[in-house]
Amino acid sequence: MDNIFRPIGLILATFMVMGCTTNSQEDPLAFCKRFLEVTSPEAPLSNFDFDNSESISRAEKDLSDLVSLAPAPIVEDAQIVANLYTAILQTLVSVSTSDRAGTLQQFQTDIDRALPSIEALSSYGSLKCGVIYEEESPVPTVPIPLDLNN
Repeated sequence: MDNIFRPIGLILATFMVMGCTTNSQEDPLAFCKRFLEVTSPEAPLSNFDFDNSESISRAEKDLSDLVSLAPAPIVEDAQIVANLYTAILQTLVSVSTSDRAGTLQQFQTDIDRALPSIEALSSYGSLKCGVIYEEESPVPTVPIPLDLNN
């Protein structure tokens, strides 16, 4: 990603989930485990290339897979963040490299509106999944607690 997209990429890549869950048997441990996988430095969400639509498709698939595990308390926030992230990805992949900075700025109002949802997902990650975010790189630095299902 270009440097201009790094801050938004870090925020969104950390808190991305898509859709809402229809899971009747929620498993917070499974969600947290998948959350860690999807936001890892090796995951498609951390390595997509706006000039490679296949890498964008892989990132979107990871999001779709993650949502199938989303617990009820974060479904609405996840939907808001996912809609924003998907719109940004689809828009930026369709414009030239030189136009991406200006195009991203057009999403500022939407990003501002989504901040409470982004913060809610971050909080869920911290409180329920035991994730500690580093300032520069929001990569989890602790293992998932094993007692999440209790």
